Amino acid sequence: MQRLKALLAVTVLFIFGCKSGDETSSTIPLQSPEPFEMSSPTALMGKTKTFQFSWQQSDYADSYTLCQKDISQPNECRQLAKTYGETQYQAQIEQLLQVSDEFFVIAHNQQGLRKSNEVTLGDSESLSAIGFLKASNAELGDNFGHALALSDDGLTLAVSAIKEGSSGTGLNADEKDNSSAQAGAVYVYSIKDGQWDRSAYLKASNTDKGDQFGYAVALSGDGRTLAVSALQEASNAVGVGSDQLDNSAPMSGAVYVFSRQGEVWQQQAYLKSSNNEALDSFGFSLSMSFDGKRLLVGAPAEASSSQGIDGNQADNSALLSGAAFLFELQNNSWRQTAYIKASNTDRKDSFGYDVALSADGDSFAIGAPGESSNSKGINDNQSNNSAIDSGAVYLFSNSGGAWVQEAYVKPSTPDAGDQFGFSVSLNGDGDVLSVGAYKESSNADSYGDESNNLAPSSGAAYLFVKEQNVWSQQAYLKPSNSDAHDRFGYKTQLNRDGDTLVVGSPQESSSSVGLFGDLQDNAALSSGAAYVFTEDRGVWRQTAYLKATNTNSNDQFGSALAMSGKGEALVVGAFNEASSLPISGNAPKDNRASGSGAVYVY
Repeated sequence: MQRLKALLAVTVLFIFGCKSGDETSSTIPLQSPEPFEMSSPTALMGKTKTFQFSWQQSDYADSYTLCQKDISQPNECRQLAKTYGETQYQAQIEQLLQVSDEFFVIAHNQQGLRKSNEVTLGDSESLSAIGFLKASNAELGDNFGHALALSDDGLTLAVSAIKEGSSGTGLNADEKDNSSAQAGAVYVYSIKDGQWDRSAYLKASNTDKGDQFGYAVALSGDGRTLAVSALQEASNAVGVGSDQLDNSAPMSGAVYVFSRQGEVWQQQAYLKSSNNEALDSFGFSLSMSFDGKRLLVGAPAEASSSQGIDGNQADNSALLSGAAFLFELQNNSWRQTAYIKASNTDRKDSFGYDVALSADGDSFAIGAPGESSNSKGINDNQSNNSAIDSGAVYLFSNSGGAWVQEAYVKPSTPDAGDQFGFSVSLNGDGDVLSVGAYKESSNADSYGDESNNLAPSSGAAYLFVKEQNVWSQQAYLKPSNSDAHDRFGYKTQLNRDGDTLVVGSPQESSSSVGLFGDLQDNAALSSGAAYVFTEDRGVWRQTAYLKATNTNSNDQFGSALAMSGKGEALVVGAFNEASSLPISGNAPKDNRASGSGAVYVY
């Protein structure tokens, strides 16, 4: 047979290849490429979402296209690579990893094409491809992974460790001492060829014991501007760039802004609120616009009784009512441009518990999980307090240069204690809103009955959309394995388009690992999980159930989330993870450093 194939090729060369002058001869095959087989992919150790693909040679083929199956594309092929003769290729998967992902190769020549068999990743290979990060100075109780931020392209990652204990200050300080307990630190990583490398180790300019630098973090779209809060920082300074050195206002909080020039990070600003006081918790939450020029800061323990935009900041008659502060970068300097309160400010509402800015910075959402009205839906009665801690979300937009509250948002079935607004997220355009209510108590799975309270603190997530300038609830979401005390909705994160949602459930208790396993067991108490939902023509459905690669009780996987703009990269924090090895690679199984923390990349 091989002799016949060679004879056919020579015959074609004789017929078509004998030309005069400068014309070049070529071999044109008589038939399309012959059948061939593709092997199962192999994960490359230490490289996130990167696989070795290989396949047999197809006779008569002159090139190959490596494909990830995508029925929306021509030939169902989302091209990963093109080769000319080579029958193997290393490729990084851009999309979120799924066990069900299918791959194949198309062999080409001038007569046509031939498709190989389809292969999937397989359980063990998909598990090995999940990225795993530990701090370079990982130690017991550091809580690495407490907060996360990811650039729009998914190539820059910031991870905080709020109980890290180095006394260093500024950039790339000595990380080996532990003389400043719970001072906190932030680690910045960049990815290249599937490998995450630490590019910076950041400390506050006024590092002090107990400040918890890194309590919240936010990145600009290009990953070149980073905001970091220190929840328990205690300076009594006011405004931008004031004195950092005293400690007379405990737990007032501060925010530090860093910028990257080339590959070098530097602190750009030190921010305090305009009415800074002890216990305000300024910096409890952060969100930054895509261009890095607007920064929204939540202070849920602020105590003024004022309402709306830029009201009276001076009184403290509404304990724990909460506030938010908007800062803008103007002429290379940061300044506060708005002081924001709820339209129905009240004691213990915790307005500012979570905040979210749209990409252009012209819209934002603010959660108040302690708000207590029993109203339903959009812009209903705000005046009563008959459903304690039911929670609310407030939506603001910029109209002609002035900030206005455009919506007061409640769930379809509010209930006391649900804490709707505990987490919030906006899509890039600011017209899709996700809200977590981590203490919601329905025993429904997926899209079931939300009216009962048979599963305390199981949690729920809600989707709202803005169409023709009117907000409405689009979906009520529960996980496929909803269970009491799982706290689904503790964190929510939308992608830029608003068609992919990730929800954290840090007290979910399955002992499963990776992208597969039994959802129904409860053998690893509070190990945690994350769930991916996608939207198609207004209908949301769960498309992935994610666990750590080294699932263990009390790790709290899902307590922090970050997603790239397209939703193709997802990072999940487990601040209480307990392995001791400061490595980037596959997750170790030991538990010698309780609470050191870890981060996983999907």
